[in-house]
Amino acid sequence: MWQIFIAVTMIITEGMFNFIKLLTVSSIDLYKKSQEKDSGKIKYRLTSPSLNYDDRKRLEVFLGHRIPLYVPVAGYIGCAIVCSVIMPWIFPHIKFYHMALLFIILPVFTFCNTYGTGLTDWSVAQSYGRFIQFVIAAWVAKPGAVIASLAAYGVSVAALNVSSQAMQDLKTGYMTLTSPRAVVAGHIYGILIGSIINPCIFLAFEANAKSTAPIGSKDSEYSCPSAAVYRAIGLLGKGGVKELPDHCITLCLVTFFITLAIETITLVSQRKNWKLQNFIPCMIAIALPFLTGPYFTIDMCLGSVLLIIWTKRNRQHAELLTSAVAAGLICGDGLWVLPSSILSIFNVYPPICMKFLSSGKQVDTVDSFINTIETHGSR
Repeated sequence: MWQIFIAVTMIITEGMFNFIKLLTVSSIDLYKKSQEKDSGKIKYRLTSPSLNYDDRKRLEVFLGHRIPLYVPVAGYIGCAIVCSVIMPWIFPHIKFYHMALLFIILPVFTFCNTYGTGLTDWSVAQSYGRFIQFVIAAWVAKPGAVIASLAAYGVSVAALNVSSQAMQDLKTGYMTLTSPRAVVAGHIYGILIGSIINPCIFLAFEANAKSTAPIGSKDSEYSCPSAAVYRAIGLLGKGGVKELPDHCITLCLVTFFITLAIETITLVSQRKNWKLQNFIPCMIAIALPFLTGPYFTIDMCLGSVLLIIWTKRNRQHAELLTSAVAAGLICGDGLWVLPSSILSIFNVYPPICMKFLSSGKQVDTVDSFINTIETHGSR
């Protein structure tokens, strides 16, 4: 549990730091524009000689089809009001003020998650959801706290996933000269279609499930093992902070100040143009292995080494083709989920399984099992 809170502390601290930095820079920029009769900043960017034709065209399309600010703000407020009314009606254990506060703080979490997704192409919405689930369960702290926390988790993860996916699609739209309005419209259509298709898929699985082993039960083919994990988080949160592991809050505070110090050094080095800025680590990249496991660091290291070698050999080709190579790797990895799921449905599994164990009780258990096999084999 402690690694989740440490990682979330890193991500939230860096996200909040950049959120405040963005607000400060935007406020100063708006103030300067208000003092000028005609700000030519956008025109300068579009006609700047440092930009090639493709970049100028991308900026022209991306900035020329911007969505007015009042549209997403009004849409978010409308959704917040509807959810604050409907959710307590469906789940009486969560109150309207829980939902109202959740929708007030969600923009901060979505910004942090979207910022991290833009940097690493890796969304950690589930980790934010677990953090919010723990807080809501501790806040309710009475019978029904688990259901209330799970409902809050569902709402928060849905919002976080939509925002991070929008970041990825807008980046793709910028590269492919696609209007941001078309990207947002596609998201809206996708959500509407998913609202119909997803319940139908669930009903199809439910119809195929055995009557003696419904979906989610231990004996079911679709046992949903993660459901027990999230229920356990809700039960843990119901007990409050005292249920956290020893020194968890202390570690989170230390992580907060370390992250804040590193982000301050990064900002100063960028302003002063120090060479040190190229060697300061990104705290979000450090936090991700806490949540996903150590294999992520190997992947990132391998990709970084290949990019460095490619850049050294041919910088021009690397700058032009790295995005295409990265997109191909991501698409290939994502497309494999479909055949993998089909194979799992038909109970087709790899003939070889490998697992690395840490020292301690697990190793002793495996050794005892192997010795038992050898004993039976000798007989």
